[in-house]
Amino acid sequence: MAETATANYHNSFLAQVERNQIRISRTLLLLLYVVHVCYPPFTPVTSKFIHLQYPVDETKYYDIGLEDVYYVINWVITLTFLRSYTMQYILAPMAQKLGIRSKKARVRFAEQGWCFIYYLASFVFGAIIYWHSPYFMNVDNIYRGWPHYHMTKYFKIYYLMSMGFWIQQIFVLHIEAPRKDHWQMLSHHIITVALIVTSYYYYFTRIGNLVLMIMDSVDVFLAAAKLLKYAGHRVACDAMFIVFLVSWVTLRHGLYNYLFWHAKTKAVSLMTSAECVAGMGQKRCWNTRIVNMFLGMLGGLQLITLIWMFMIAKVAYKVVTGSGAEDVRSDEDDTDDEAVDAAVAKKDM
Repeated sequence: MAETATANYHNSFLAQVERNQIRISRTLLLLLYVVHVCYPPFTPVTSKFIHLQYPVDETKYYDIGLEDVYYVINWVITLTFLRSYTMQYILAPMAQKLGIRSKKARVRFAEQGWCFIYYLASFVFGAIIYWHSPYFMNVDNIYRGWPHYHMTKYFKIYYLMSMGFWIQQIFVLHIEAPRKDHWQMLSHHIITVALIVTSYYYYFTRIGNLVLMIMDSVDVFLAAAKLLKYAGHRVACDAMFIVFLVSWVTLRHGLYNYLFWHAKTKAVSLMTSAECVAGMGQKRCWNTRIVNMFLGMLGGLQLITLIWMFMIAKVAYKVVTGSGAEDVRSDEDDTDDEAVDAAVAKKDM
């Protein structure tokens, strides 16, 4: 039955889209830039996809607005192209040179290789922004002076790139073969996108920066452990898994919940001057409903993380007992797809 379901996927429209990601995204990007350069009447429209909008006059800062959607769309397409190209032409050949014989394992290696590259780059980008921020090592400054209407060029690029990445992850989740934790992953991605979008709209980008850094840093270690697993380095994989486990507990349950507690107990007192007042034309303000909405989404993300923590604990038990780390957050079947390929071939005949 599993073979039939997988074979059905291989013949589906979504599988066709998945196999042609490079061609589709490359065509869209070429079309955008050719029109932008060669057809000046369209420049006012195409420039919205390419350049940041809403610069603050005579400053190096930017505000936000609805037309930022165009820039996010560009990132979704660009990341789709970069992911597909990197996986197909760099990481997949690397997997083959490393002696990974299983077709599915090579695909998984390429997927995790891309995750490692993106999460590491995103974490470094976010860390540089945090290092130069007024809230570096000062949690109260996340909310003091809110709303923070203006952001630097690189902060805006970072935030909109992250938004594009997580929207693109929802797209990837639906065009690739389903995994056993599909609904947990989908819930996680939807909540993450909702948090990024709403935090951007309400100018809670400082706490957004910290949450993204927490998530990215842990995922770097997870991707590294998986890469070592698929490459056949069991001892190194188990060692990296321990590093990942420590970072997961420390950051996603320790630091994250501290930030949640801080937001719940101190944010309101630090934003008293921006409380909503009836009849006043406030660009952004807070009330109990808005604060509870953010706390609810942060709590929902933590709930999914706790569910994954239970799965990770099972892997930790296997490592301790000498069975070795296995990936429990995705499809465990990394054997050759010979049966599936045969079923597809038979259907095509």
